[in-house]
Amino acid sequence: MNKKRRDFLINTCPTVALAFMGVTMLEACSSGGDDSYNGENNSDGNGGSESNSGTGYSTSGSNVIIDLSHSAFSKLQNDGWMNFTAMNILLLKVDSSTYRAFTNECPHASGRSKWSYNTSASKFVCGYHGHSYPDDCQTSGTAGGKLNCYTTSFKDNKLTVTVS
Repeated sequence: MNKKRRDFLINTCPTVALAFMGVTMLEACSSGGDDSYNGENNSDGNGGSESNSGTGYSTSGSNVIIDLSHSAFSKLQNDGWMNFTAMNILLLKVDSSTYRAFTNECPHASGRSKWSYNTSASKFVCGYHGHSYPDDCQTSGTAGGKLNCYTTSFKDNKLTVTVS
């Protein structure tokens, strides 16, 4: 009886424990979410330029060029913001020709996928712990730290975000 119990504990318990914890660990690491666009990353890895009209964006060195007329970015146009997870960027539409871009990495816990935007408070809210971060690129959030801002430019319905 002792040997059977020991075999059971050695062979079954780790699997059961991982099954219970594994789901939680995988969820915490997921990059999905209803508010995000997770297209393919088009960088060639060598700082070069690559374009794919199917995704609505291209990269050139440290620049991400976004075609705002592409359907993949309709959430940005309709809701005024979006989590562009393919490039790890939060995008914010300030007005018809002004946009801001931020890292989508939470300063508190590094989460990237669960963001919302509180329009009345002008703050991004991380869905992991509820901490909020102002969109002014200067003010710290409720857990300290601020979202890193990127330089943006807008011309001919193209938004260029410099992510360096």
